[in-house]
Amino acid sequence: MKTTLNTTLKSLVLAGAILSSTTLLADGVELYKNCAGCHGINGEKVALGKSKVIADMSVEELNQSMNGYLNGTYGGPMKGLMKGQLAKLSKDDISALSTHIVSLKK
Repeated sequence: MKTTLNTTLKSLVLAGAILSSTTLLADGVELYKNCAGCHGINGEKVALGKSKVIADMSVEELNQSMNGYLNGTYGGPMKGLMKGQLAKLSKDDISALSTHIVSLKK
């Protein structure tokens, strides 16, 4: 009985991990739809002729820059625009978005 319970618990933990990682990716996909107009479908564009190409950035760089826009420590001419775009996102949303953007690299 103990072995069956342990196997069941392990299965539930594994299923939860898979579902949460799938949800994280799905959230990033959905969130990126708001970014694609300026940054391109694959993050390949210099947004409005002023930004870095986000497809070239790492997850860490993306997280730092997006959180920096929010707290005012990052950004150039588009600082105000980006702060407004990111204001409604949680830390988890930003992490999911960063992960998705990195997955766009070809």
